[in-house]
Amino acid sequence: MKMAYILFDGITLLDFFGFYDPIKNIKTLKYLEHLDWDLCATQETIKDSFGLEIHIDQVYPDLSEYDMIFIPGGYGTRSLQFDENFIAWIRTAKDVKFKISVCTGSLILGAAGFLKDKSATINFKAYEALEQYCPNVLPHRIVDDHNTITAGAVTSSIDLGLYVCKKLIGDEKTEHIIKGMDYHPGNFETIQINTTKTDES
Repeated sequence: MKMAYILFDGITLLDFFGFYDPIKNIKTLKYLEHLDWDLCATQETIKDSFGLEIHIDQVYPDLSEYDMIFIPGGYGTRSLQFDENFIAWIRTAKDVKFKISVCTGSLILGAAGFLKDKSATINFKAYEALEQYCPNVLPHRIVDDHNTITAGAVTSSIDLGLYVCKKLIGDEKTEHIIKGMDYHPGNFETIQINTTKTDES
């Protein structure tokens, strides 16, 4: 599996790292034979809202070459949702199996047209902002609509990473990752549209 982490100026880094940490353990523990990722952006380096800089692996790659894209949130999404060049690049992921976002990253999925006729969620402060792109904005922590998976505000990124771990490697191996992280998740509601089943995770 090949993943693209979509990064940009004005990112909220916890959105990214909260998801990245559980996922990288799949590779560290060799739970999948092939798991690779690239940090992808429209420029060679990006900075969060406070100036912390990250160097990028791939600039404007063809996202159709990946199996999963992940888009974090942050203030940068507010303008990027209207940036035609950026959104055209995101649209190259049209046929990618897993399209995943946390917080206001769902605005980018929405602007690219990936949430049309879908259910999704976003930071609780931005439900109305997502309604222009998504017919069914839900107040759940994680919404999985046929592998288009969106999560709420910043700390949900950790739960999202673990949820995706379960999809990729199953419950038992994910529990091992949770114990290794010394993470103690509470109960929250995840809705899986493709199974019309609501799970308490």
